[in-house]
Amino acid sequence: MTGSRRDRRQAGSRLQGVREPRRARLGEFATRFPPPGRLLDLGCSCGYFLDVALESGYDAYGVEFSEEAIAAAQPATRQRIRRANVNDAGGDHPHEYDVVTAFDIIEHVEDPIAFLVEIAGMLVPGGGVVLSTPDTGHVLRYVMGTRWPMLQPMQHTTLMSRLGLRIALERAGFQQVVVTTARKTLTLEYLVEQLRDHNPALHAAYTMTRRIVPGAVRTYPLRINIGEQMAVAVKPSW
Repeated sequence: MTGSRRDRRQAGSRLQGVREPRRARLGEFATRFPPPGRLLDLGCSCGYFLDVALESGYDAYGVEFSEEAIAAAQPATRQRIRRANVNDAGGDHPHEYDVVTAFDIIEHVEDPIAFLVEIAGMLVPGGGVVLSTPDTGHVLRYVMGTRWPMLQPMQHTTLMSRLGLRIALERAGFQQVVVTTARKTLTLEYLVEQLRDHNPALHAAYTMTRRIVPGAVRTYPLRINIGEQMAVAVKPSW
């Protein structure tokens, strides 16, 4: 195999690797809000979730503030991403979408309830919102205390329990609120790297023994709950 073919194959494998977790997440709500509905992903980053949504038949669009992230999106997907701050994303999209997604976004916004009200304004009657955010009731918060990675004062302005998230959605006018465990697809290598600042001793121990851990084990995708919740809610039809 030539170098260029090998590089293309490896690049395709990496792209598939980042899309698979998004495909799993889409599957968690696609039956409730099925394609070919119109979907908006707030804080869409490089557009990987949009790629999966488009492949699944949605008419998908995104909002992202980072110019670098938008530039890294696939060309066809990039055309569907609008550069904007998610706090100001809803003004020109009234009653336009069947589903709005916001993964790991609401903890960063200035006013969570105002943000949810804005999302409601983007949705058609009967449309749905799907979001994920840290769960302050998760056992890791109590086990890790002040070292819990979700405690990021300069980034996470609001953290909520499952009850708090439910109340926020209901105050914003949503109904049929369902809050469940959010899972992410991560590798052992990624998880241990996150320990560098939070548990340096464990990180150092893994680094010393890393060579004896098979590569397949280090990079095997694991669907785990790292302390997050996912909510699905519906805008009233009236």
